[in-house]
Amino acid sequence: MELHRAAIDAGRRGIAVPSIDVERVTAQGLDRDRASEAVRRLVRAGRVIRVRRDLLVLPEATGLARVELVDLVDVVAPMPYVITGGRALEHFRLTDQHYFGIAVLVAVEMAALTFRGERATFFVTDPTNIWGAAPGQRPLFARPERAVIDALSHPRFGVSLTQVADALIRARSTDSDFLDALASAVRTYGAGGRRHGSRAAARRVGFVVEQLFGSAAAKPFLPLIGLNKAPVPLRPSGNRNGRVDPVWRVVVNATLESELTQ
Repeated sequence: MELHRAAIDAGRRGIAVPSIDVERVTAQGLDRDRASEAVRRLVRAGRVIRVRRDLLVLPEATGLARVELVDLVDVVAPMPYVITGGRALEHFRLTDQHYFGIAVLVAVEMAALTFRGERATFFVTDPTNIWGAAPGQRPLFARPERAVIDALSHPRFGVSLTQVADALIRARSTDSDFLDALASAVRTYGAGGRRHGSRAAARRVGFVVEQLFGSAAAKPFLPLIGLNKAPVPLRPSGNRNGRVDPVWRVVVNATLESELTQ
């Protein structure tokens, strides 16, 4: 009961951090060693779930644990952080796919976190390029435009090109200003002095937008692609051989298809 109270007071209902919460319990007059031993007994009895050494999930009185992995990420990830890629697209209902892998941008090295068959991987990123979280929400999910750019630029986040295309179509169908927001996000994408990052993103995003919606829709991305003639691969981890689009200067090394247009 005391662990639940401490967790609620800390704004993380159902999640205990023993190194912090046991201090609160001992402040109520219980011996620290006895409190720590009580926590160990609860873990052994299955009354609480140990996720890692200093992180516990506290089931409700009914025995149900309503905590999800993203809630645990919100507790352990230091600010700034943002959940991006497929899980962010899923959060905003821009895909029907459930992503068991969660990509989290953080400023410091962190070990992966697993819970109930899902895994959160933390990618060390320049703090100036950790931005784009939807305002007023916790956990911190990247807004759709940031998540689309990340998914297209980093296949290691586990989002296929088809899923990126479908997310773009869904986003534009629900928000007529989405492509404007996407262009604005591309301008910001090379933060931390890496302007080439935004240029590569502009080429990839511009090419995909043109394929899906036509050249007029893609026009705002043209001034952002830079003057460098060296092409960038549409999928960074793919084969670097293939047709080079003369306008966007991308190596078309993947097939752009959308389930929503078939």
